[in-house]
Amino acid sequence: SARRGRILNGTDADRGEFPWLVSIKITGNAGGHFCGGAVIHERMVLTAAHCFSSSTKRNAKTYVKVVVGEHAVKTPDGEKNLDVIEVITHINHTKRYINDIALIVLAKDIIWDKTVQPLCLPDQASETDVDDVNWTTEAVTVAGWGLTDELANGGKYPNILQKVVMAVVPRDKCELWYTEKVGKPVKIYDTHYCVGYYDGHKDTCRGDGGGPLLLKDEATGQHVVVGVVSSGIGCGREGTPGIYTRVARYISWIQEHVINTIENVGETFE
Repeated sequence: SARRGRILNGTDADRGEFPWLVSIKITGNAGGHFCGGAVIHERMVLTAAHCFSSSTKRNAKTYVKVVVGEHAVKTPDGEKNLDVIEVITHINHTKRYINDIALIVLAKDIIWDKTVQPLCLPDQASETDVDDVNWTTEAVTVAGWGLTDELANGGKYPNILQKVVMAVVPRDKCELWYTEKVGKPVKIYDTHYCVGYYDGHKDTCRGDGGGPLLLKDEATGQHVVVGVVSSGIGCGREGTPGIYTRVARYISWIQEHVINTIENVGETFE
């Protein structure tokens, strides 16, 4: 199922700890938070394609809002609602989790302050590649306002932003786990990261979708967005860790859209 959001067994984030994280909301009666995303440029938010149906995408200007500086999602605390011009989903996004990446174009430039900052993209060449990290360390972080467990297990949508630190699972191991659980071969591509644990004690869930998977660059101390929360089977189930879109594989796609969409941007990405 697609991860429209949730963190299982996370802890409360500090206010301003993830200044690039946004809550993506649908306006209207049944509205509210439905996905996460990351600010990567003063006019651009990186998120997941699965968050948007074709009609939501078509009517994004009317119905989609991006909330920056958010902490407690159910209470007003100085966050700002930003208008959207359009949603760009990957043209080859299929089967929910293939090329599950999207960009939201904002109507106006974001004004940076301590609660709103851009997130660095991986370097295409070095890819800050998680393949190089020690697999046993809990190296990657994800944060979101998604469910704290599957609804059937009494999961709730939290008010305060939740964060969790997890391990990346090597792709071959992840394929084995999934194949064993599903009973037929499951392919995990090199455009994915598999993140979590066999016993499922930490995971993302419904409502976390589109949020950034973060790796701290030890050299600079800066966080880099290495993944986007995409999909999985349920939340926190044994043998089916979360599947994340691997951002380094899409840098040229992102840059092309930034250049095409935002005319006269007189600066480059970090």
